[in-house]
Amino acid sequence: MASYINPKGTSPSPNDGKRTGPRYEKWNRDDLYHLAKMRGIEERAQMSTDELIEALRTHP
Repeated sequence: MASYINPKGTSPSPNDGKRTGPRYEKWNRDDLYHLAKMRGIEERAQMSTDELIEALRTHP
């Protein structure tokens, strides 16, 4: 579940040091789903990986 956590503790997302936001494409679907659940995104269970990424980007 915690594959998106940086072991160094410097950043909670694998964004390769860029300031453009998290690189959700590198996350697995389970981690995307968990984050969507934490953010209260509805109908996340029916979403594909790409749909979860889009929802996470539009619902901060």
